[in-house]
Amino acid sequence: MCGIAGIWQPRVGGAPLSEGTLQCGLDAIRHRGPDGQGIYQQPGVLLGMRRLAIIDLSGGDQPIFNEDGRLAVVFNGEIYNYKELTAGLKSRGHTFKTTSDTEVLVHLFEEQGPALVDELRGMFAFALHDRHKHELLLARDRFGKKPLYYTWGEGGELLFASELKALRAMARARGVEFSLNEQGLYDYLSLGSVPQPSTIFQGVYALPPGSWMRVTEQGHEIGRYWQLDFQPKLTLSYEEAQARTRELVAEAVRLRLRSDVPLGVFLSGGVDSSVVAYEAAQVLGGELNTFTVALGDRQFDESAVAARTAKRLGVRSTLLALEVSALSGLQELVRAYDQPFADPSAIPSLGIARLAREHVKVVLNGDGGDEVFGGYRRYVAASRAAAFDRLPRALFARAADLLGAETRPRRSPIGFAARFARGLTLPPGERYLAWTNDTLREADKRQYWRGTPQLPTEHRIEALLHPGLTGLDRQIDADVQVNLLSGLLVKMDIATMSHSLEARSPLLDHKVAEFAARLPAAYRVRGPRPKAVLRDAYRGRLPEEVLSGAKRGFEIPLQRWLEHDLRELLHDLLGDPQAEVRRWLDPAFVDGLLRRERLSDRNWAYIVYALLTLELWLRESR
Repeated sequence: MCGIAGIWQPRVGGAPLSEGTLQCGLDAIRHRGPDGQGIYQQPGVLLGMRRLAIIDLSGGDQPIFNEDGRLAVVFNGEIYNYKELTAGLKSRGHTFKTTSDTEVLVHLFEEQGPALVDELRGMFAFALHDRHKHELLLARDRFGKKPLYYTWGEGGELLFASELKALRAMARARGVEFSLNEQGLYDYLSLGSVPQPSTIFQGVYALPPGSWMRVTEQGHEIGRYWQLDFQPKLTLSYEEAQARTRELVAEAVRLRLRSDVPLGVFLSGGVDSSVVAYEAAQVLGGELNTFTVALGDRQFDESAVAARTAKRLGVRSTLLALEVSALSGLQELVRAYDQPFADPSAIPSLGIARLAREHVKVVLNGDGGDEVFGGYRRYVAASRAAAFDRLPRALFARAADLLGAETRPRRSPIGFAARFARGLTLPPGERYLAWTNDTLREADKRQYWRGTPQLPTEHRIEALLHPGLTGLDRQIDADVQVNLLSGLLVKMDIATMSHSLEARSPLLDHKVAEFAARLPAAYRVRGPRPKAVLRDAYRGRLPEEVLSGAKRGFEIPLQRWLEHDLRELLHDLLGDPQAEVRRWLDPAFVDGLLRRERLSDRNWAYIVYALLTLELWLRESR
């Protein structure tokens, strides 16, 4: 696990490359790799990396080369099936100089070129240079767990890095400042994050997940090598689906236990992390270390359930007492995240990563289980939508009004029913936002936005959706491409790597996800039960209180914070006539939020928090 950065330019006509420029980028992401640094330089190219040593501690320093030194690679991530790939490559005559997972990349490229990514099972972002052809290959893993950003300079020059702060540092070393991308800001107001491949900066992009970019003297091309397919559906019994689920999850966990440094499992009271801990315990037994967060607020604390799970599994359990300060937590978030990010759980995520790093370098988690196996309440709504779509939309509009869709807290039972009814009246993009997000709707933004007109966010979502999908599959597809990619995965990557901690997500193994996506919808959501096949696959193996317990996220007492701990800061910042957000939103709307007494209505607390986070980020990023 590392951070990478680099510069590529055509050999003819480019400005001389400065190692100092690259070093500015590497210094900005030292937290991603405190164990060492490597730099590769050839005419027209500079590649660099910061290393967090996990595999082959003594021999895995990068860059890594093929046998004749023609190919060089810098790499961020883990290739979990590297041992199997190495054995195959050696049998075909390749010579290895290390036992690192990184080295398989150059040897596979010798055989397959960009198609090498099809062989990889893992999380990764890498840059591979062919010095004979002066070609650069950038690639990113299937779900986009590992980030990779890029921008184009004068004369066809390319700058890339694992984090925007590194990219920005390299640009500033050249005297270039990034400008704000209004569309990214506009989308943030609806999504709480900036949807990839866009970023908050104009002309700066994320390489899409499941994609590679090939850069040559003649230009560049981007190829998509993978996407999650939901068809054709598998024909197997529900019992067979459970057995196959256990087989695939067990294999995914086993591969992710490969490490030359201590590792553990984040264990909450939920299904997903408990499944991962169960399968890890089958391999490591009582030697497995699990880490559970103890929050001071009982409303959000699952530590007692997790402790009972760990005892039943017979594994080591470490309780990490997390005291989260509203002000310091918010300040840390704004410093760590390269873009405005409104998920409140990012604050405790940063805290638990800091505490876990005191014990291990690698943690496994349950991320992705909800998206892959259908674990959110909205998936129950999506699975039933087809039956209601034949009825008049006016009927549901009336129901939404009667239920108080505009005022009910989103997570209350009545609020959920109101959102479900309102969503049934809307086209796909708007329905997704109505069922998924807590921030401003398009009607709000049209009324209060002060910037130049932007493309509606729901249109951008609709453009991402794969044609032909309906119901549950369409909702999961949208979540994978929007909330998972630009929300959950960004949150976990930044939170853990800010503290030099590697996080692995077995439930986002692409073989697990491919299988789950092709299961009949009724296997994933059975009646009112979301994530049914995963729960039932581990019935009798995990405590019933875990399998049947209510879903609770990793949250903070947001409303209380805004009304008490952060109240003074909130009014000082957003109430300031010179506040940055007032350049983009009607000041009267902002003032109205500050005067609002009931932040629980329509989940106004989340909207206020999103604007507070945005204001802090805009000031920090000047």
